[in-house]
Amino acid sequence: MSCPICEVKIKVFKRYPNAVCGQCFDKTVTEKGEKIEFYNINHGGGFKSIVNNIEGEIHDCYINGIQCYAEEHRFGGIIISKKDCS
Repeated sequence: MSCPICEVKIKVFKRYPNAVCGQCFDKTVTEKGEKIEFYNINHGGGFKSIVNNIEGEIHDCYINGIQCYAEEHRFGGIIISKKDCS
């Protein structure tokens, strides 16, 4: 399978078939074009976003103009997937 943004070959998880690669993961911006980053709250998991040093719970993001969605991975970490806009 390949990354739905840049088409580089990646391992795809059945639970996250539209997950993006690590390089695309680092290119996330908000709808306004501001850099947005995603993290677990602590070692136990949770989800938070950071835009302009402000923590929040924004899940929607864009990579190369393509709408994506960030969420906590089932076993920890963060996963970003291309949003199905059909």
